[in-house]
Amino acid sequence: MKSDKRIIKLGFLISLFVLFFIPSAVKAEVNFNIKGPDSVTPGSTVEYAIELKSDETDMIKGFEASVNFESNVLTLKNIKLGSGWSGNTEGGSSGKNVKFESEVGNTGTFTVATLVFSVNTNATSNSAYVTLKDAKYTINEAATTLSEKTHNIKVKSGDNTLSDLKVNGARVEGFSPTVYEYEMSVGGDIATAKINATTNSTKATFKSGNGNRTVNLNYGSNVIKVVVISESGIEKTYTLNITREDTRSTDATLSSITVDGKEISNFKSTTYKYTIKKYKATSVKILGIPADMKATVKVDGPAEMVVGENTYTIVVTSESGATATYTVIINNIDTAINKKLKTLSVKGYDIDFDRNNNRYEIMYNKSKFKKLHIYFTTMAASDEVTAVLSPDINNDSEALKNLKVGDEITITVTGIDGEKSEYTIVVVKDSRISFFLVLELFLMAVIAIIIFIVFMKRKNAKNGKGKNYKTTKVAKKEEKEKPEKTTRTRSNSENAVPIVEGEKPKKRRRFSIYEDEYEEVEVEVDDDEYSTTKELTDEELNLK
Repeated sequence: MKSDKRIIKLGFLISLFVLFFIPSAVKAEVNFNIKGPDSVTPGSTVEYAIELKSDETDMIKGFEASVNFESNVLTLKNIKLGSGWSGNTEGGSSGKNVKFESEVGNTGTFTVATLVFSVNTNATSNSAYVTLKDAKYTINEAATTLSEKTHNIKVKSGDNTLSDLKVNGARVEGFSPTVYEYEMSVGGDIATAKINATTNSTKATFKSGNGNRTVNLNYGSNVIKVVVISESGIEKTYTLNITREDTRSTDATLSSITVDGKEISNFKSTTYKYTIKKYKATSVKILGIPADMKATVKVDGPAEMVVGENTYTIVVTSESGATATYTVIINNIDTAINKKLKTLSVKGYDIDFDRNNNRYEIMYNKSKFKKLHIYFTTMAASDEVTAVLSPDINNDSEALKNLKVGDEITITVTGIDGEKSEYTIVVVKDSRISFFLVLELFLMAVIAIIIFIVFMKRKNAKNGKGKNYKTTKVAKKEEKEKPEKTTRTRSNSENAVPIVEGEKPKKRRRFSIYEDEYEEVEVEVDDDEYSTTKELTDEELNLK
């Protein structure tokens, strides 16, 4: 036991001797590092800290070194001092000597200073470095040299430009890597645009959804973006403003509207509201026919109708997206419909119309029928009844031309309740004797007699041409007392025609005149003998 205690005491004494009297053979380790990003981006600002790590119990109060860097890529802008440290704060070129001091000093891990660099925008190198040479730290005014420290840096490409840009296989007109917006137009039949873009740098990429792709083109303006991301992460946007010619129809009108299969009679494409009457209807089918078949039509309204007004809308959307709205109001009534005529008349005839009398007659007359026209109106409004003329002689000239005795003209009045009433006009024969017809026949007979008499006289006159005549007495045809015969001789009056002996007499009509009648007698005489004793006046010669 005593020997063990002696050994322990001896060891303790030796330890004290070594600690206080023999210099230390091994010093505590001090490390330093350049702490900062491993890669940089052109145009950016980066910082690299000078960091020391010491296991010394004494404080490190000084540090100095030569700062070297890739000056084609980096520029030292300034220096930030660590907490409690003083020294250089201005930037400089590569090889700058820096020296820092601290009154208190630091132990453990701490930052002496931070070097602030800007990365050149036009840097072409893909690598750089920051190196600290001739580095020393000071403890209790004793300087200790540190080994050289280098921080290698990768320079990311900042190139986010394009070398080529094509649309549907054709290079964009006027393309340049430094021009970032373009205007172009395509025809209405071009529905898509295939984008092909090529980056200047192989390390550049496209933003998702904004690179090479096929884009659907709407009619009108289309904005297409191509976004390039450099290796360093910086974006650049190229914009294509593509205008697709809009050849679509803008026609959002209807050509007709049918209600339960019947077209609205007064429909106009530019009239957008209609009111129609129905009779005790429970539902209705409304159909709109677009003027342009590329347009779409949607009908909205109540499925079940009520008595009174029921409103339906017809929305028409053109191919280009333009819209128009038509409104149809169905007035659903449940009152009785009057299907009688209010007025009825026939041009050229007096039919004595009575709305309760459904049958009338008109006498056929060729001259009147050339302008025959039937006029009528209904007791009920036109939206409650329809009146149809058959055959439609008012509008069909051929039907009017073919109208004959025995034919019937019918006016059918149909109510919206489905019930009908008919009015009939019958064409009958005109059996009356016309005064003017009789007069016409009489005048024709008189004219015929006159023509016959003239013809006979001319014929008799022609038969006696070239012969000689002499006068003779004419006996009365009937037995009665003869009036005293009056004979006139042509005297020396200026109207007398002398008969010269030996001269052939002129041909004359000779008459024997009585009080009540006369008869013309032609007497042929020998050419060699003439009567020279009888003279007649012109009045006697022309007497009829």
